[in-house]
Amino acid sequence: MEPAAEDLLDRAVELARQARDADDYEAVWEILREVAADGPASLLAGTDLLASSDPVVRAVGCDLLGCASDLHEAVRADAASALLRLAPPDTDGDLSWSIAHALGSTHDRRAAPVLVSLAEHPDSDVRLQAAQALPFMPPEEVVIRALIRLTADQDSPVRNWATFGLGSQAEADTPAVREALWARVGDEEEDVHAEAVFGLARRRDPRSTALIVELLEAEQGIYSWGLEAAACLRDPALLPHLTGYDASSPPVATALCECDPAARRRRDDFAAALLDAVYERSPDADPAVFSTLLETGLILRTTHAEGTDTWSVEALMERAHGDARRAAREI
Repeated sequence: MEPAAEDLLDRAVELARQARDADDYEAVWEILREVAADGPASLLAGTDLLASSDPVVRAVGCDLLGCASDLHEAVRADAASALLRLAPPDTDGDLSWSIAHALGSTHDRRAAPVLVSLAEHPDSDVRLQAAQALPFMPPEEVVIRALIRLTADQDSPVRNWATFGLGSQAEADTPAVREALWARVGDEEEDVHAEAVFGLARRRDPRSTALIVELLEAEQGIYSWGLEAAACLRDPALLPHLTGYDASSPPVATALCECDPAARRRRDDFAAALLDAVYERSPDADPAVFSTLLETGLILRTTHAEGTDTWSVEALMERAHGDARRAAREI
């Protein structure tokens, strides 16, 4: 690494020693983001810092690897390997926080066991980092169980992130997941309650209709991702409560379409006609229309020698003014 970068890292460690709160540490993050601009060099530097006997230096090394992973997907696997060599995590809260935060940035499935362990750390800030990272791990039973435990955490930010992760990011849909989300309905923290409702609506749990209506009718209105959850629910009973929202807004337009049986039928008819039109023009493309779990809308997929292409059926329908043959020609 260039001498200038080494000097910056020395300064970062010095500032980290002096930091007393998150605001103080922001100066450290600024330096680390600057150093991390050079992905390969920051990977080597961060890995070297992890070898230190000083927990502050190791924590800065973790944070540097996390920044590098945020900026450069190519370094994530090697960064995760270096971070996992620190496992089992040190009980030191600051170092454990940095390990959890950095592993979350790598999105590496190998990190799941460490993050599950950190989800039970005595420091709520460490548990918060685990709650934010676990939804990006493979939805294995042990990961889902850890998220379920965190939804009942005594710390409200941890509960909020875990409920969001379980309800809106994780794709698991089991009785245990729904029970955990339902347990957070009525939580003293309004955001936790809302995230639980959204998670249930995404799973088309009929109990969530009345709760979505309450959020739609609330004075402050509903979050945009709440509108997406309403769209997943596909309940015509929501239509009268969506009329007060701006229909030109994409989340509102999607909710109106999904909750209106007639609009959904027009979209589905277009999708069927589009599938036929694409197959007629290019049968080797092996076209398919599908939807994804806990998401709205339909996707058209075609295959070719180089791989696959996908398009939003709704976007094609709008662009081609409902003409399936025109949409097939354009793609």
